[in-house]
Amino acid sequence: MTTMVSKRRSTFGMSCIQCDNELIAPEWSEYRSRHQNRHLWRCPECDCCFATIVETESDIMIADDVLPSRLVA
Repeated sequence: MTTMVSKRRSTFGMSCIQCDNELIAPEWSEYRSRHQNRHLWRCPECDCCFATIVETESDIMIADDVLPSRLVA
C-alpha cells in the first residue's frame, strides 16, 4: 500500500494513483490529530489500494473553537 500527503483543498474525491479512475469517497477514514486525517482508497477498476494523509492549516477553526462544549447538570 502506498501512502501520500494530499495537497487538495477539497475533501471530495480522488483520482486513482494507478489508473486515474475518479474515486468519490474513501473506503475508510481515520482521525489522527486535530490537523491530520488519513483516508484509505480502493479503486474498483484496478483494485489498487492507497492511503492519503490530509493536513489542515493551523488557522482553520473547528466546532470546538467556535462552540466550546458546556457541561450541564
